[in-house]
Amino acid sequence: MATAECLEFGICGLDNTVPKDVLAELFSPPAACRVVPVAAFQLAYQGYPWLPASGYLPDGSMEGRRYPNGETYPSWHEIDEMIKTMPPDTRLSFHLNNTKECPYVTALLQGEPETLRLVDVLCSQYHARHIQVNISARGLSTELFMPGDLWGKSAQQLVELSERYPETLFLIPVFQRPASASAPAMDSWPFVQKLLQDSAARNRGEPVRNLVAFFDNSAGSGTAPDAVPEIPHEYPKKGQPIGFTGGINASNVQDWLTKYSAAAAAHGCECISDAQTGFRLGKDRGQPIDVAALQELVRNVYQWGTPSA
Repeated sequence: MATAECLEFGICGLDNTVPKDVLAELFSPPAACRVVPVAAFQLAYQGYPWLPASGYLPDGSMEGRRYPNGETYPSWHEIDEMIKTMPPDTRLSFHLNNTKECPYVTALLQGEPETLRLVDVLCSQYHARHIQVNISARGLSTELFMPGDLWGKSAQQLVELSERYPETLFLIPVFQRPASASAPAMDSWPFVQKLLQDSAARNRGEPVRNLVAFFDNSAGSGTAPDAVPEIPHEYPKKGQPIGFTGGINASNVQDWLTKYSAAAAAHGCECISDAQTGFRLGKDRGQPIDVAALQELVRNVYQWGTPSA
């Protein structure tokens, strides 16, 4: 059973393999439900709303898309059509990834004007509830978020954006990754800690509430954690949002939401969670969404969040 506080739950990787009538159903929780659903879209190859990439043009060929039927990464016009079918107050989330075609995260952390314009469009026109900056994206230079010469500018960009768009939560993944032949060991918590400290220094000792640590060691792989991550004692309380995810599917979602919401409440935080890979065919983001699995997941989420009569 859910605690009294609301919990935001993102349904991530939405695409055109979900029938439009199902979308309306998914984002219509029972009146007494404490879960607030969030429609989350992955951005990695699509270009910009004002300049879509090849394969993502309105009424154009899908040739050149990452996946042949538009899985996981919908075009901008497809995103717009999906939003039109949802209840008008549906909260929206956009996950910025980093690819050779569209290095959104690199460009954002370096203050590249076109990507800052994208953030402005997402916040001002789409009224994004969340923007997740996936510093965990494979191939992103670790120098942008690990201690060194560049991380200060990266932190400055995110702190300034959080102040400019106070109604949007900026979700920053907290993850650890062991060293490999091609990359050093990584731990993003020091960067998130720096964001909060730099924000507090600019705001009378308190960080803004829309800079959010999002604990996710799965990086979209669908791997469940062994346990709820420990929240660092210095993470802000007083209702600061915090996020947890990884490996959530219809069979385990109620258990994880109970654990995550309890951990957040114990620290004095509001809770955010989401699911993505667990409702795709074969748990593969290159495959269509398993509509029945997604519907079951959402039913279980709403059941968890609705008080018993």
